[in-house]
This record gives sequence, structure tokens and C-alpha cells, in this order.
Amino acid sequence: MSCPEVCHLPTPQSGRRARGIPLGSSPGSAYGAPPFRAPTPLRSTMKLYENPFSSAAMKVRAVIHELGLPVTSVTVDMPKGEHKSPEFLAKNPNGKVPTLEDNGFCLYESNAILCYLAAHKPESGLMPADPKGMALVQQWLQWQATTFGPSTTEVMMETVYAKMMGRTKDEAKYAAGMEKVRRDLAVLEKSLAGKEFLCGKLSLADFSLVSCLQLRALMGVDLEAFPHVKAWVARMEARESVRKSLPPM
Repeated sequence: MSCPEVCHLPTPQSGRRARGIPLGSSPGSAYGAPPFRAPTPLRSTMKLYENPFSSAAMKVRAVIHELGLPVTSVTVDMPKGEHKSPEFLAKNPNGKVPTLEDNGFCLYESNAILCYLAAHKPESGLMPADPKGMALVQQWLQWQATTFGPSTTEVMMETVYAKMMGRTKDEAKYAAGMEKVRRDLAVLEKSLAGKEFLCGKLSLADFSLVSCLQLRALMGVDLEAFPHVKAWVARMEARESVRKSLPPM
């Protein structure tokens, strides 16, 4: 759920999004890449099984738009249990989203999906080719998966998801989650001092981590005490690819 890989939430509309809606395949269109990035002719073989309110899916959608890759989005209706169907479990035995399918090859874990997508456009620089640059990006992807993601998930469980599920917020759990989020924001604040992006240049690390803060207003997360983080989030959210990744609210 949230920054991890699953979001057991009602979708805005019941059922799956119609197959054939290409994410990132038409620059300037409703689902296209930024108009300044020319499309690369690729076979549209990839399908992204997702849920609009999963922040793990948000980051994948953002990178798809950033790269201009032709990927078909398929919304998994979790309240109906589609993620536990034999058909879906054959693609991801964990029964979680997002899951990417490319001509029979299935891949799960959102950060692994980001790396796979970036490998289709190495010239983008989202995953550096040099050993140090690559290791630094991987460091932040691991930190998101093991630290920042779980912290923000705790907060989202007691705010965004509690409201959507019609249950009362557990104040103790919320307070504990917020303490971890502030701890992690302090790490980001120090790391972003004097830099526009986490690894110097725009990379997968930025997309992966910013997705955990895209619902911060609903989470009650205030960035005023973290000016470097606040400026970085603003830079990322100014990107058309990130804006297009947001769910309908």
C-alpha cells in the first residue's frame, strides 16, 4: 500500500481502465510525454497493471511519461478482488500493484520496474551508466523501499486510507508514523543542500522518492521546516510527467 506495492482502495470508477490507453506514447496528449521530448518508435508491448491511488504506481506512471514509452495502463479493481484472481496471480504471485508485463515477461516491485523502463531509454540519463552514479541511484531506491516508503505508508494508513475505508484514525499510530517521516525528511534535507536533484542530475531516485510526498496535504505533512525538500518537491511537481502521474482527486 502506498509507497510499497499495493493499494487496497476503491477506484474512482468500478472496473478496469479500458485497455489501449497508452501512457507516454503521444507527446502533448492527455496521456503523452512532455511536448519537448520526441517519441521513440517502439512496439507497444508493455502493459502496466496498477491502481490510481498507489504511490508506487504513481512513480512508474511518471517515469513512463518522462521517457515517452508506449505503455498500456490497466486498472486493477482491488475491491472486487481482481488482484487475487488466478489470472493476475500468474503475473504477480504477491497479488500487488504495480506489475509490468512486456510480451509475456512480468515484473513486479516498483523500483525494479523503474530500472527496466529506464533501460529502454539509456540516453535519458535517469539511470547513470557509470558505476558510482548507478550505485548512488540504487542507494536512494533502496532507501525509499526500506525506509521512507514504510514511514510515509504508516501516515497514509491513518489519513488517506483510513478516510477512504471509513475508519477512525489511530492517533498513536499516526504520531509514530509522523515521527519517522520527520526523521526521514531531515535526511533528505541534508542530502539536497546545494543540489537540484538527489544525485546531482534528474534520476530515477527523484521520481521514486517524490511519489511518497505527492499526497502530503492529505497526510498532514508540512515541508516548511525542510526548505531544500520543499524546493525539490516543487521542481519535481512542475514536471509535466509528474503532474500526469497524479490520480483523479
